[in-house]
Amino acid sequence: ERAFVVHGLDGMDEITLSGETLVDEVTDGQVREYTIDPVNLGLSLVDTSELKGGSPEENSKMILRILEGEKGPRRDIAVLNAAAAIMVAELAGSLEEGLAVARDAVDSGAAGEKLSRLIEFTRREGGKDVSG
Repeated sequence: ERAFVVHGLDGMDEITLSGETLVDEVTDGQVREYTIDPVNLGLSLVDTSELKGGSPEENSKMILRILEGEKGPRRDIAVLNAAAAIMVAELAGSLEEGLAVARDAVDSGAAGEKLSRLIEFTRREGGKDVSG
């Protein structure tokens, strides 16, 4: 019923913070094309090097630090992309609203708690440790 296809003009396959992102929003079979400029959402532009990930182990530690409250460009890009998912799920009417929901989920600890529950469930059900 609803989807976003995004392409950062920096080459990222997600909504980026280093410039504009092209969006094709599909809603009820209709496609609307526009761009997202992170500056218009109150976010700072950053160099792509500040967003670069690493190995799976490094990335999992990075995610945990974000969920534990670490601020910075990696948190900003995570909540921005979460905001788009929240909007697609129709839990927010705009990216600005989605950002507020995503930030609250991180700041309240709810997002970290969900991840902890998922890890615990996976360990229990899958029989192996996936915590990285």
